[in-house]
Amino acid sequence: MNLPVGDAASSPEPVLVVPELDRATIVARGSEAVSWLNGLVTCDITGLSSGCGAYGLLLNKQGKIQADLDVVATREGLVIGVPEARADAVYATLDAHLVMEDVELELAPELAWIRLHGGRAPELAARLAAEAVVAHGTIDWLGLGGAALVVRRGALENVVASLLDGGNSARQLDSEEWERLRLTAGFPRFGVDYGPEDNPHEASLERRAVSFQKGCYLGQEVVCMQDMRGRVKRRLLVLRLAAGTAPAPGTPVTSPAAAEPVGRVTSRVALPQGGALAFARVKAPYFEGGAALTIEGQGAEIVSLSGPAEVLASLFR
Repeated sequence: MNLPVGDAASSPEPVLVVPELDRATIVARGSEAVSWLNGLVTCDITGLSSGCGAYGLLLNKQGKIQADLDVVATREGLVIGVPEARADAVYATLDAHLVMEDVELELAPELAWIRLHGGRAPELAARLAAEAVVAHGTIDWLGLGGAALVVRRGALENVVASLLDGGNSARQLDSEEWERLRLTAGFPRFGVDYGPEDNPHEASLERRAVSFQKGCYLGQEVVCMQDMRGRVKRRLLVLRLAAGTAPAPGTPVTSPAAAEPVGRVTSRVALPQGGALAFARVKAPYFEGGAALTIEGQGAEIVSLSGPAEVLASLFR
């Protein structure tokens, strides 16, 4: 049962349920799966045990993002969630970096992903009793707390129904609510807001998906040099429009200080109180705080990433 918006103040903090239908799955089994993958991806997975997870990126040697990854540890190894459109390419890259390690890779099209957001998400994921749940792991994508469920695709609807049982205080988000949530939290989507032409800093993911304390991984030298320089040619921003309709993806971002557009909208969502939020890729130096930006003649304010309270409030206003 979905929680009515009006009950939010008197109900336990809801677990927000988002089936990720465009995620594909790669399974890595073997005694060296964790150490091997840790040498390839941006997140630190050395300490992962069954029921734990991490969010990270797979880069190429030039530091460009090949895919974002959800990594969940199991007793047999790892389950890796990737954008469906990149599954074959990611598999080929991982397979090319297997030499003598005790690791077996497999594409698993029969598996699907559900992301749970909220402070109670790990608890709910851990106690969900269903044979169709193959793996679960704690991952915090938005700063709210969170967990990933990996389930058999044919049982996805039944697992979601179990999650939405009234006793769980869980709520499934529709597409508009999910867009509002992720834009408020500043969580970009691969293939929509950024892609293989971007590095982690340009995608504004360097603090969310990159560990600067771990050892070597593909593209690490480029990422570390970028972080030390502190300069990028463009950056993904969240912009707030106080009035008007939500601009379509591809809409130019302009500035009175520039003759040509300084960026373009990548995704957007209307706000119930009026106005809109938009992700936009903006060129230097116009992504700096205080820059005057406009979209379709409306002023566009650069907003900082929101904390958990504001993110949840974006759904329950």
